[in-house]
Amino acid sequence: YNEYKSYLRDGLTKMGRKIKNRPDHGGKNQFQELNILLHQVHDQRIRAGQTLNSISKLYDKSSADQRLYPVYKTKLKSLYNNAICETQQEIELILKSLNKICRVQGKGNVAGPSASASSTAVPGSSSGSPQPRKAMRRGVLMSLLHQKAKQLPTWAGGKGESPPALTGTVPEEANYICNPGDDVAALLLCDELGDDTWILAEVCSFNPTLNKYQVKDIDEDERVANVSDKHLLSRRRVIPLPLQKLNPVTHGHLLFPPKHKVLALYPQTTCFYPATVHKKPENEMDDYEVMFYDNNYAEGYAPPLNVPQRYVIDFKDKKRK
Repeated sequence: YNEYKSYLRDGLTKMGRKIKNRPDHGGKNQFQELNILLHQVHDQRIRAGQTLNSISKLYDKSSADQRLYPVYKTKLKSLYNNAICETQQEIELILKSLNKICRVQGKGNVAGPSASASSTAVPGSSSGSPQPRKAMRRGVLMSLLHQKAKQLPTWAGGKGESPPALTGTVPEEANYICNPGDDVAALLLCDELGDDTWILAEVCSFNPTLNKYQVKDIDEDERVANVSDKHLLSRRRVIPLPLQKLNPVTHGHLLFPPKHKVLALYPQTTCFYPATVHKKPENEMDDYEVMFYDNNYAEGYAPPLNVPQRYVIDFKDKKRK
């Protein structure tokens, strides 16, 4: 509970700053709803705590009497039922709050109406095109990517509930369209030999007529001189990154197992490379340990490196057109 409470509080503070510094396009309403939910979680926690205290006191009293009288038994049964109901209500409020955070974070990537219009704009046209941004220093970029990975919310589904699409290893739905501002793995054929290069990119727009994305290379400083960092790619050459991560304690069986082939972001770079899972996370703050393919080693793999869940995706061994 304290982990979720801390996450909700931090997320609320950070999103409040973002929303305060831009025009209101629905974000403030979402923020207010999240604020209400957060107070409801707090109030429900107090109610549940009071019930648990009552159970503890009644149990101590019956222990002192060294006998569980029928009246104590009846009261305890009633209190236990109340505690179960109140805990379930608390869980539901926490899940609602986490879902609201995901929606607010998604809205935070859209910089007003122009960004919404760009989702159907023809790439290269002046209408709805995103505003150019300044290139950031590489150290700042690497720090930002690491921060994004650590702040990825953990899915907290109920018992027996299956995680939704784009949660950990769960792929996107067949008709899923990425939103402008979403981070993706994008496949480029950039050299004369036609070697595949998977880069970390940001979605600028989607053209439904062409069924193609316009994406922008995250690492602007590393682009070749006089070559645009924007690329027009078919949907088959764009893989959305997870929107939530899995909790290994509760859903470890859904994580990529050892020896599974993946695409992973090489540390301190913005490129994805084929790798094999060496060890999966044991708790929600752990990274995968992956071994990247490297012919310089006799085994064909480099020593294991840590890569966050956000940047480890399933790799289908086929050519994307």
